Amino acid sequence: MRWLIRGGAVAAWLAVSASLVVGTANLEPDHGERPVGAFGFAIVALACLALTAVWRMPVTAAGTEAFTLLLYLGFGYPDGPVLFAGLVPLFALGLLRPRRLAYAVAAGMAATVVGTNVATGGAGVLDLVFVGWAGVAVFAADALRGRRERTAAAERAERDRVLGERLRIAQDLHDSVGHAMAVINVQSGMARHVIDDHPEVAKEALEIVRTVSGTILDELNAMVRLLRDDSAPLRPSPGVADIPELVASMDRAELAVTLDLDAPGIGQPVGGAVYRIVQESLTNAAKHGASPVGVTVRVDENGLRLDVVNDVRTPGPDVPGAGIRGMGERARATGGTLTAGREDGRFRVSARWP
Repeated sequence: MRWLIRGGAVAAWLAVSASLVVGTANLEPDHGERPVGAFGFAIVALACLALTAVWRMPVTAAGTEAFTLLLYLGFGYPDGPVLFAGLVPLFALGLLRPRRLAYAVAAGMAATVVGTNVATGGAGVLDLVFVGWAGVAVFAADALRGRRERTAAAERAERDRVLGERLRIAQDLHDSVGHAMAVINVQSGMARHVIDDHPEVAKEALEIVRTVSGTILDELNAMVRLLRDDSAPLRPSPGVADIPELVASMDRAELAVTLDLDAPGIGQPVGGAVYRIVQESLTNAAKHGASPVGVTVRVDENGLRLDVVNDVRTPGPDVPGAGIRGMGERARATGGTLTAGREDGRFRVSARWP
């Protein structure tokens, strides 16, 4: 493919160069103009040679073309195809260099053509045509570059959106799996201790393990289908209305949770963030056997308030982990704030949305 592109570029250069040489050779000088001789063709050859560097060094190519036009017109040769050799580097400048530079070079090249012809007495309609086409070349390149920039910006925005969505899915997966594993850990541990003396209790605990593991497997399958196929049906994201069911699932994990919920009308994405923060907080409490837990989700004149408070049985410094950092990111991403830490022998997670 690279050789094909290079071959096409060489073919285009040969075609343009041949057109310049043949067109110059067929020029008929008007009154007062000099016939194109060997020196004139040498100038045309220099103009053709400058075109080989137009995409790598557009400023140098444009300067060389301006110099060739100054020589060609200064020696009184008739206006011809060589004038339009300068349009190619002007187009390249519009694509590859700052807009101000491209327009400045176009203006300079047009002034060179017009000024030289006026000084030698050879000014004509073709000069005005060159000025117009010089402006068109830069303007067209500028428009094309603007379109490319907008397309690139849209592609970057789409990539950022996809990455953000994948991050959200990863966070949801972390929260869901962590919550399920906490329940499974508690229930399987209890079943292990009571299976000999109270097999019916162990049976109930194992049934909870089976139910929770099946639920998380369904959620994992749904997320995998979503990642593989964008057309896969999506389940509604959990929100504030799903918090009572979440609290009930923790009751099955032998975690005593009291819920104070009064937050009507909280939709997505804030509702989803509230749900996931409560889920992560309850999961952490279950991991550490920190019971009882109080969950408060209320709306007042200051906005939405979320507090999850539980006893701390293991003393020690606060070391924020991935879960707490994830909760903070969720809160900030939806316009809220979050703090988490020990307070009077209890651990408190507090989030606020104005």
